[in-house]
Amino acid sequence: MKLKNIDISNQAFIYAAIHLLSNRMQIIGDKIDLTISSKQWFVLAAVSKFKDTPPNIGDIADGLGTSRQNIKKMANILEQRGFLHMEKDKSDSRNIRLYLTQRCNDYFESREQQEMEYLEGIFSGIDDEILATLREGLGKLVDNIDTMLGGLK
Repeated sequence: MKLKNIDISNQAFIYAAIHLLSNRMQIIGDKIDLTISSKQWFVLAAVSKFKDTPPNIGDIADGLGTSRQNIKKMANILEQRGFLHMEKDKSDSRNIRLYLTQRCNDYFESREQQEMEYLEGIFSGIDDEILATLREGLGKLVDNIDTMLGGLK
């Protein structure tokens, strides 16, 4: 099928592949480590990217493209397991700030080798040129999707 002189078979394949890869990576990640789920790991990784000011639930929800309720639910579980600490913002009590605990930092450190092996396995046999092209293409897809999401607000 052609739309605006573009062969969408490549686009359809890539669209489907992204969904399949996402699901399969989650399955692998969840089986590699039974301590926390891949989605919970992703929340912790997102929190760790904030260096100056601890993020609030909305910051993480916006960054991960999910709802505040979803992040709050995962944050509650992570707090119960000792990976995260939630605290009301001192200047705005409606904001709940997320802090990584020492247990979380120790956990990330203990998983470092395993995570490197996981990434090496996923990208095995893919050279730097293909990786650079893939990174550029995925970056453009993210930009396009963000633009589309902006139009839905």
